Amino acid sequence: MHPLIKYVLQRVVLAFLVIWIGLTISFILSRLMPFNAADLFISRLVSQGSALTGEEIESMKRQLMELYGLDKPVFVQYLIFLRNYLITGEMGPSFAFFPTSVKDIIGRALPWSITLLLLASVISWLVGNGLGVLAALTRHRRVSNVLENIAIAFQPIPFAVLAISFLIFYALVLKLPIPGGGFVGAVSAFELFIYMLRRASFPLLVLMIFGWFGSFVGMKAIALKMREEDFIVYSFLQGATMNTIRSMIFRNSILPQFTSLVLGISRVFVGSLLVEYIFNYPGIGYILQSAIANADYNLMLGILFFATVATAVATLILDLVYPLIDPRIRYPGQG
Repeated sequence: MHPLIKYVLQRVVLAFLVIWIGLTISFILSRLMPFNAADLFISRLVSQGSALTGEEIESMKRQLMELYGLDKPVFVQYLIFLRNYLITGEMGPSFAFFPTSVKDIIGRALPWSITLLLLASVISWLVGNGLGVLAALTRHRRVSNVLENIAIAFQPIPFAVLAISFLIFYALVLKLPIPGGGFVGAVSAFELFIYMLRRASFPLLVLMIFGWFGSFVGMKAIALKMREEDFIVYSFLQGATMNTIRSMIFRNSILPQFTSLVLGISRVFVGSLLVEYIFNYPGIGYILQSAIANADYNLMLGILFFATVATAVATLILDLVYPLIDPRIRYPGQG
């Protein structure tokens, strides 16, 4: 077998192994929760004033357990779970939103998370890395130091604190309107996209303002170190122009940051529970919070499945394309 084919197959098998391990851990954690969907459903009925006898409660609980397959041994549930997710792709109904299927719920929420987090990841990455390399190579040290101090000062602060502070300042001090609303009815794809952009504008603004800190600090540190590399110094002594030097530093400094971009993009498929909860944004993170609150095993596992697959695929893509963008890395068997 050719070394390149063997390398690709090994990476694909490793990706499937990561997916299987991630699914197994997700299944175990979901079953370790101290309550289940049937108990929560019955407790909600009782709290709403439903008069149920003990026998009726036990009968209803038994029927719900059978309906959701929770009456079977855990190992049998695990095998059925692997078959449904890895072979048939059938995730079953949501417990909290029965009889709506998990795929339908995720399918409605996923475009919202992709619109928000994909734009935020790409824009923050471009701005952070662009400012970082300029700060490392500019002669205006005062501006560079100011940007670096701002990034270092704000980066350790939890995002929740920054987001809520910005929310208070935006709404109460500036008295500006915050876009609201959630899922919409049957409209064209273009109208839906425009609506999602408008709805995502406020959390996107917050993510862009505070999202470039990490990329900026990392890129500046890498670019400063790269500026002292022997091949850069040699090129400068050979008479290379400053534009050429900047281009060489940027192309070599951006490679480590490419990893963070790809992995960051993979996270859009699980949403951001914190961001979407704070801004009441109807994405994957928002429905994940609802699934956890309602012990909705199926919905939780469906979301975690997408997160695991996205991360495994992103890592696989990195392994396969890195030799194409970094000349220092070679495929097996490549001269």
